[in-house]
Amino acid sequence: MVRNWVFLGDSLTEGVGSKRISHVTELAKQLRSIGGAQVHEFRLRQVSADFNRQIEFNVAGLMNVDADQKPSNLWLWNLACEGQTIDSDFGWLPLIATLRPELVVIFRGSLESIIRPAMIGDGGWPWWVPPSWRGYAAMDPRCYFSTAWWRKAKQSSVDALKQRARLKLLKARAGKPLVDLEQFAQSQTKLLKRLLASDTRVLVLGLLPVDQTRFPGSPEHFKRVNARLKQIADAEGVEFFDWASSLNGGNLFYRDGFHPNASGAEALASLLREKVQSSSFSLQS
Repeated sequence: MVRNWVFLGDSLTEGVGSKRISHVTELAKQLRSIGGAQVHEFRLRQVSADFNRQIEFNVAGLMNVDADQKPSNLWLWNLACEGQTIDSDFGWLPLIATLRPELVVIFRGSLESIIRPAMIGDGGWPWWVPPSWRGYAAMDPRCYFSTAWWRKAKQSSVDALKQRARLKLLKARAGKPLVDLEQFAQSQTKLLKRLLASDTRVLVLGLLPVDQTRFPGSPEHFKRVNARLKQIADAEGVEFFDWASSLNGGNLFYRDGFHPNASGAEALASLLREKVQSSSFSLQS
């Protein structure tokens, strides 16, 4: 019997950098090593029309299987995509319906809920902010710097300027999330209803902590979002897992204080594995 688990989210689920290390990739590794089963990951993401101008594409990805290409007991479908909000998940519903997954894991709200300069919404930028810095994530802290000293020097200096500008803008005017909480809640509720119609187990993950120094105001807003996520999950009859409360500390995030690093991905995968594994989810059957 071949099983499918689906993961929806943004860059925190897709992973960052060329390796795209995430809790989904780490979960596949842990299930293979502990369960003794053939667990493979299939990463898919939506791409724009200019991804390849010679051939029409709307998705791109990676099929991560073992060298012997043994049949899989379980496929982990990582459908997360950086820079995409929850509304993009509706585009995956036809594929999800075809896969008929046992489990759908939703980790949404972080991208939508980071407190950003109010100018992103109303366009009231001061003249001194370069146009290339005015995108919603253009001034976010870099996750890491290059190991090449000349690139690191440039990246770190530009990042320092951006952080001074971003924090100045947040101090000048009260920041706002990218998506209003109730607007996000409506999309979350709609998505849950659509998924439940497919008779699948749905697990909603709570938001992870975010650094107050780098993202002032965001931690308090994240608490409100988590409370709303649990409220919606309870109302729709799905599971809610506040995995952040089980983290034991340590260096689990990149320097931006937002994206989990390799250690964070491993820790989160362990928590998620313990949560979803049960007798009904045995990989040996």
